[in-house]
Amino acid sequence: MFGEFLCEGLKRSLSSMLPWDIPWYDPSHTIFFLALYGALGVIGIGLLSALILTVKRLKSGGDGSHH
Repeated sequence: MFGEFLCEGLKRSLSSMLPWDIPWYDPSHTIFFLALYGALGVIGIGLLSALILTVKRLKSGGDGSHH
């Protein structure tokens, strides 16, 4: 009996964490993945802005050292 219940639960679990495989109709999945993708988005934007600023400063030349 418990084995059947466990297998049924596994059938309903996520097959992957990609947005098109998530059951968005489940509120718990929706809240968790919106928070996860939101945090990953903020981290990605921060890394991208740091990369752009670094490239701009390297191209502008100058001394570049602040020691």
